[in-house]
Amino acid sequence: MSFYSVIIEHESLALARTFTYASDFEIEPGCRVTVPFGKQKLTGMVICKVPEPEHPEFKIRKIIDVIDPVPVLSSEQIQLAEYLSWQTVSSVMSMVNCMLPSALSSKTKRSVLSSTVWLVRQDEPAETEEQKSSESLTPSQQQAAEKIGSAMELSLARTIVSDYMIQTLISKGKYRKEKRSVYAAALPKRKQIEWPQLNPAQQNALQAIESSDNPVSVLYGVTGSGKTEIYYHLARKALDEGKQVLILVPEIVLTPMMEERFLSRFKEDVYSYHSRLTDAQALSVWNSISEAGPCVVIGTRKSIFLPFTNLGLIVMDEEHDSSYKQESTPRYHARDAVLHRAKSFGCPVVLGSATPSLDTYSRALKGVYNLVELEQRALNINNRIRLVDLRMKPQFANFSSTLISAIQSRLDKQEKAMILLNRRGYLPTVRCLSCGEYLKCEDCDLPLSYHKKEDALVCHVCGRRYPVIPICPNCGSNRLATTGQGTERLEEDTHSLFPKAKLVRMDADTTSRKGEHARRLAEFDQSGDILLGTQMIAKGLDFHEITLCAILSIDTLLARPDYLASEKAYQLAEQASGRAGRGKKPGEVLIQTFDPDHFVLQSVLHHDYKAFYRQEMMFRKGGGNPPYTYMASVVIRHEDPVTAYNKACEIRRRFEECGIHVLGPAQISMRNKQSRMRLILRCRNDAKLIETLWQCAAWFYTKKNSAGCRIDVNVHPMSIEE
Repeated sequence: MSFYSVIIEHESLALARTFTYASDFEIEPGCRVTVPFGKQKLTGMVICKVPEPEHPEFKIRKIIDVIDPVPVLSSEQIQLAEYLSWQTVSSVMSMVNCMLPSALSSKTKRSVLSSTVWLVRQDEPAETEEQKSSESLTPSQQQAAEKIGSAMELSLARTIVSDYMIQTLISKGKYRKEKRSVYAAALPKRKQIEWPQLNPAQQNALQAIESSDNPVSVLYGVTGSGKTEIYYHLARKALDEGKQVLILVPEIVLTPMMEERFLSRFKEDVYSYHSRLTDAQALSVWNSISEAGPCVVIGTRKSIFLPFTNLGLIVMDEEHDSSYKQESTPRYHARDAVLHRAKSFGCPVVLGSATPSLDTYSRALKGVYNLVELEQRALNINNRIRLVDLRMKPQFANFSSTLISAIQSRLDKQEKAMILLNRRGYLPTVRCLSCGEYLKCEDCDLPLSYHKKEDALVCHVCGRRYPVIPICPNCGSNRLATTGQGTERLEEDTHSLFPKAKLVRMDADTTSRKGEHARRLAEFDQSGDILLGTQMIAKGLDFHEITLCAILSIDTLLARPDYLASEKAYQLAEQASGRAGRGKKPGEVLIQTFDPDHFVLQSVLHHDYKAFYRQEMMFRKGGGNPPYTYMASVVIRHEDPVTAYNKACEIRRRFEECGIHVLGPAQISMRNKQSRMRLILRCRNDAKLIETLWQCAAWFYTKKNSAGCRIDVNVHPMSIEE
């Protein structure tokens, strides 16, 4: 009999450890198993074989069943799951389920392999019979059989011969219908294009990355500086060495364009991996990568978990993007997984961005990462940026007269325009239309959120409540208004102003269906005049015909009660401004605002990331915010707000006893009819913060301590929940 260390799938973090089970047969680490746990049967995963039980005095129960005949995770992937589990204060099994494609989930009972119908030629018994059979076909039927060949997918066959002809060939015994499973192979090959010569700045950057002793390089390059060209050359080197390459992008909308670029440069297999693949396609890519030789994988954050065997390069494009952080349990950041896997494979990492996160850039300045800079656009054409003061300009809906004229000018010249609306446009803040000031918390100096149901103004950081007032405390005006607009309304207003223009809208609603991202981008490229949407259109898109980019509602992002608000606003504005003027024609960027003197917008106006960095870091230091401290949030949930509040206060005291600085509890918006109280934790020692969170979780997840509440832990949050 053999003994195995097994992790189990259970929601209680108190059980987020290994348990010893016995088996009469050998099981490899990385295989999922069914085990008895109390009166339940739970799914688990074998971590390793152990020589003997840690506590031999206990009765060791036997493994009931082995789910996987071969391991679904390698030892390297298991170590990654354990590392990320600790970093995110979540169970290892929840991390394992996150890593695996849905088809390998223990919760998937049905077959995930999709299938299509094929026409397959029937075997002929003998040559003489074949000749007789051929004579039985009319000339047109014989011609149809020649077109179909030995086998063809039915849907394709219907495009070249009629349904009647297909049925005739089947009835004469020449063909049969056969179901075949669909596998997602590498993307179809493309015609190769000639590689352009790198300019001197790109050559220097490439050499700086290749010659560095530091395996992690931060490639800070302004929009349009040609960072992707450097990715190509680094990938070429890794592929020539027989290794695999991973290119990470933050949004699915960026995958089609990146795929086309790499397919046109490389003859090696290129794979795509993201959440819009079917379960069968995702499983097929997973299996293919485990057996693949030199290849390129382009995908979103979950691609980092693929079963690579010989990684030679990881590129994390737009590394600053918050989409790399998963906002549901387990709340991992792809960058942590990237650095861990790169260390395991001994491969270089490139963190590329025109607006690096302050955390990443500060590490680069300290020498933790290798800093490489591209400070000029590849074509040396810079955009003209203008700040449109909405206090001084007449408006139609969200359009200033300046913006209306600029769009009409582009349409007259048959050029394209892009209109970006911040996705947080529905944030119910209150601002004065006379002086532009927001109603702010007296303690936190952050904009208050309007709660319509309570008819109250609430600070979502400290929890303090204020009554709704009719007069602006700054200027005495009674012109107070809530802010916010959505993309659907924006589309209606744009159509009213420019009825002859072809509009293409891209947001979560219009791109929810598979392939809709690529379809809408192709539609805009071929016949669109104005592309409008949320932040998904702000980054990575490369349309040379766009000469105008308009940014609306930037003020609502700046006003968010979140220490990251200024950084996100700068990144969004700078990234969006880089979408215009990418061709030979100069571009123009219009940013509409009530506060043109804001330091973030002044930094964008002059394309001065370093000035923004210095100013924002000064604010971060004064406020005790990251990267000067490490942060986590803990949200306590319960149907009864009093119970949730009391438990939050109790948890706060426990953290403070451990030397952790705590803000709150603050009441935030309800979820699933449960009241929620949020604590914000700060500590200068990251290891101490995570260790204390685990101690608190272990204490909380016992029946006598939880009081029926639930907690959600977010380590190093990319946004402060409201």
